[in-house]
Amino acid sequence: MVYKYYPIKGISAGKGPNGEVPLRQEIDEWSSRPQNRTQVVLFLKALKRLQEVPPENRNSFFQIAGIHGMPFTSWDEPLETQENVDLKGYCTHANYLFPPWHRPYLLLYEQRLYEIMVDEIIPTYPPKDQLGLRAAADTWRLPYWDWAVNPKIPWLATQPELQISLLDQLETIPNPLYQFRMPDGKPMEAHGVGDVKAMGEDTVYSYGKCVATSRCPTEEQSKPDSKDWIQGVVNNPEVEKYMTMHSSVDGKDYGAAAELVYRLLTYPLDYEEFATTALDASEPKVSADVNIEFIHNNIHWWAGGDGGHMSQIPVATFDPIFWLHHCNIDRLFALWQELNPDRFFTQGYQGDFDQKAIGLPTTVTPTTPLRPFHKDEEGKYWTSEEVRDFRALGYSYPELHPVKPGSEAGVVFDTNAYKTKLFEGVTLKYGVSRLEALTQLELAKNGVGKPLPEGMREINGGVAGNDFAISIRYSKFAFGGRPFNIEIYLEPADGTGRNFTPTEYVTNVYNFSTPGIVNGQEVCSNCTDLQTRDVKLTAYVPITPILNRLILEERLASLKKDDVETVLKRLYWRVTMAGRPIPEDQWGVLNLQILVSMAEMSHSKDPTTPSKTETEPEVLPDLGHRPTAQEPEPQQPEPEPEPEQPSTPGLAVGGVMKLEHEITTGSSIFVSSPAFDLTAPSRRDMNRVVFINFDDSGEEIGTNNFDGLLSINIIRRLSSIQIQTKPAGHGWEGKDMIPFPSWLQDPSLPYGPSLCIRIVVEDSTYEVYLNEIHLYSVAKQFGNKPITHVQYEARPDPPALGGVLTVYDLIV
Repeated sequence: MVYKYYPIKGISAGKGPNGEVPLRQEIDEWSSRPQNRTQVVLFLKALKRLQEVPPENRNSFFQIAGIHGMPFTSWDEPLETQENVDLKGYCTHANYLFPPWHRPYLLLYEQRLYEIMVDEIIPTYPPKDQLGLRAAADTWRLPYWDWAVNPKIPWLATQPELQISLLDQLETIPNPLYQFRMPDGKPMEAHGVGDVKAMGEDTVYSYGKCVATSRCPTEEQSKPDSKDWIQGVVNNPEVEKYMTMHSSVDGKDYGAAAELVYRLLTYPLDYEEFATTALDASEPKVSADVNIEFIHNNIHWWAGGDGGHMSQIPVATFDPIFWLHHCNIDRLFALWQELNPDRFFTQGYQGDFDQKAIGLPTTVTPTTPLRPFHKDEEGKYWTSEEVRDFRALGYSYPELHPVKPGSEAGVVFDTNAYKTKLFEGVTLKYGVSRLEALTQLELAKNGVGKPLPEGMREINGGVAGNDFAISIRYSKFAFGGRPFNIEIYLEPADGTGRNFTPTEYVTNVYNFSTPGIVNGQEVCSNCTDLQTRDVKLTAYVPITPILNRLILEERLASLKKDDVETVLKRLYWRVTMAGRPIPEDQWGVLNLQILVSMAEMSHSKDPTTPSKTETEPEVLPDLGHRPTAQEPEPQQPEPEPEPEQPSTPGLAVGGVMKLEHEITTGSSIFVSSPAFDLTAPSRRDMNRVVFINFDDSGEEIGTNNFDGLLSINIIRRLSSIQIQTKPAGHGWEGKDMIPFPSWLQDPSLPYGPSLCIRIVVEDSTYEVYLNEIHLYSVAKQFGNKPITHVQYEARPDPPALGGVLTVYDLIV
């Protein structure tokens, strides 16, 4: 029987007479309008029914949520498809694909809810009512949660039960937005969800024991045997506390993310800067540290807290609030696209070394498949290029033109006027610094408030002043891929010390991350790649609103550079994991940079003119923190070459050795190192022995013109052994990532602290032995081509193996 893929097409129904697509609307506004009651009830009933689909069903809430992480299984990719795609997991965090990948993911979720409305719910009502219900369903689209304007859980998601009425049929239902509950009543571990180690072995979140999701649990409530943990606990007031840890000059209740969103949409960013936290340049400008993924990451922690499902990548999607959050992320992406219609990425991969040399993907492009999302039943994948036009996917957002600008026949579209209108909406909704500056100006001019502080000045049509921000840069996998928080505070001027209290809080940056290898198995190729490259992330937080508050409280004299520097010298910070501080002596792996910058920013009274920096931000060298300069690694003396012996020639780092005898079926080849050090280096490493087939009668061996029959790569930073193969002219193909066996460096074994790799060539496999213990079988994929050469690559210095390896054979 031919496998049929689930075709993700979006909702095509509900368009207006000129092709206007229905809008995804802000959930509080949409659900509060009486005219939308039918849509709201259909949405809730459909979501409840989706959550009740058995977990083993491909189209269940459980399975769709599981695409994002646990239970670390494939979705809509049968075995034969997976064999052709040598990548584990579907993660696109810290990657250019982050915004477009989530677009078909949301589309899948939205489409499933619509299908349930149309196919399962509406047919249960009398025929005379079905036409009106169908019209409501056709024009429904998934709502979004604008956490920057509404920094609290939407009211529709706050109660464990809801009383709903449709066509005068009143019923009380468990609220499917409040939490997700396993439909079969079994713990999630029954379907493959497991534990997450949050801080070594000290804190483990046992998500497998849960039968429902939690939001911001207390430490006591997150204990694995707690009834609250097992049944799920939802502390929505804690979410609001996290999202409003600030105060504004005018007393308005802005979310902590409002100004972040404003800068994101008004700064002149390239797509690569906008799309991801990952740093692409070796010396990036602080003005390019603004990005959508960092803002997204913080929302995950503010909504989940320590231990809540939303704060952990492998289980975040099980909290129904995830989908409302990501719908808003997609909206911000769509807004940015409309403001920057010609900006996208062509190709790229963050990294500063040869990916191909160690078998990693070299590029992602707009045509990279967005696995596992298919366009049709035959299995064609969506791509970033194909999801750029969101209206073609059947939806738009309230701020945006209902049809693609310029697509209406006979209508002249004014692009500049459209952008101006968009900027006006963004400015009025999110421009906190602008509003505060103009408020101060008006109060000063009317004699109601104090004169403008130094560092601010009136300009024609508005106000200008010094603007300050903090850039935070760090290594994503500093602690093995586990999430952590970087919290920044301001020490009181009265000398009472550093107390880490809410009154001293400035901001936080949440590292929304997960290990690529769990329980010895690779679960996310993107994560192991990022860890191998020791990827650096960046975040950008404007702090002028906080300085304005200090001026109002007479704790800061002005916005002059000298005055601000005096105060900001009291900045201090800590790193926490699972709510507990990480000792400062362990911070070295973070490569932490905290940079304070200043620029002049102008704010216009005209909201159609966005605020802009008039000068390139200047990093203030006496503030913040940079990693302590690393002492140069001591140069290791080159090992003396062993005396040349025909039977045991030496193979040095970077060398390729032609074998005296070809290694064919029934024979073995040995590569031996007198030294073997598994101490993980501070940087990415590679210790690779490659067994090659190459005919050197016609040309010299190069970097890519040989068949890599088998590669053994010891990666100490990942505590794993990578097995790969490579046909000539192509990149490396990963076969497996094997965690270090416990016996690998056991001094009691005959080999002691040394290593011998033995490859036995069988009829259809290469059998890999380490220190005469069988490790792995690799199927031959090049027929019976013999091993003719051996290559040795290693970085950094000193390698795990010796500087010179001994190579010998056993010919049968």
